[in-house]
Amino acid sequence: MATKRDRWEELEAYVANLQAALNVATWKITITREASDVEAWADINAHEQNETAELRVSHDFWRQTPELQREVLTHEVLHLVTARLDQTVEALEDAFGKILWALFEPQYENATERTVDHLAKVIAPTLPLPNFPKP
Repeated sequence: MATKRDRWEELEAYVANLQAALNVATWKITITREASDVEAWADINAHEQNETAELRVSHDFWRQTPELQREVLTHEVLHLVTARLDQTVEALEDAFGKILWALFEPQYENATERTVDHLAKVIAPTLPLPNFPKP
């Protein structure tokens, strides 16, 4: 008799399928069981040099609709596409100085988040829905 996978194993499998669909399967994503920042359903942190990243989901993520879960996870995986650009910009912080960086960085972060979010909203509906066990 096959054993049923828990929600974390289902999440790992779903993210692996997303990676293949979004052409970022060379990245090794580790899903940590630590909750994401309180302001986010999920977050991803890409390593600066290796193609590795850590993904976290919020406690409330599991209670969301499959449609929202799919969009959130698509959004996070798409951050791998922009990761090297984001890291290049982040490396300019010292050169910019504190005042210029304080003006520039929030604008850049908002612009990239809006871009990734737009792409996620366009792409996610073309992908299968997750079917995670409810908490």
